[in-house]
Amino acid sequence: MALFARAVEAVLRDAGVEKAVLVGHSMGTPVVREFYRLFPEKTAALVHVDGSLRPFFAGRPKDREAFIERLSGPASEKVREDMIDRMFGKDASDELRKEVKAVMLQTPRPVAVSAMKGILDPSIWKEDAIKVPVLVVVTKAPQWEGYEQFVRKFVPEVEYRVMDDVGHFLMLEKPEAFNKLLASFLKGRKLLGEANR
Repeated sequence: MALFARAVEAVLRDAGVEKAVLVGHSMGTPVVREFYRLFPEKTAALVHVDGSLRPFFAGRPKDREAFIERLSGPASEKVREDMIDRMFGKDASDELRKEVKAVMLQTPRPVAVSAMKGILDPSIWKEDAIKVPVLVVVTKAPQWEGYEQFVRKFVPEVEYRVMDDVGHFLMLEKPEAFNKLLASFLKGRKLLGEANR
């Protein structure tokens, strides 16, 4: 996650951007979280889109190891395909499913496994305070039960929103609804530059 965060900083530096609102979807949530840890002065706000600040497989190291083993094994592509298939809402189009799956499965197995090991590393899941505005947008799903209370413990400036009838790719399944939530957050926190108002 630190490598990804430093890569984001390099892109911003190259583009001459001194401070940014960072939007992270899925694994992008711990990436932008790590960016904030490393570069708080460059972080105007964070947007977490159906991604977690709570560790996966917490207190279940054997389950974590079994997951990595399945992802690393000879049936890796099938494991990834099945995982992606479960990520869509019931109304997602076949075209969207096919497009997302094609892009995600282009990731070489060693890269996918390494990234998953990185996101499952217990050392990145500290509950240190996030002191910039944060928008959390999640799906209405069982894995987010109790999550709002968890986040509010160390993110005092959080806006928490739940989207219904969508899957993990909520910003692609209902782009207008997602963009409305994002625009409201940015306008409400005065995070849009003059040129964008």
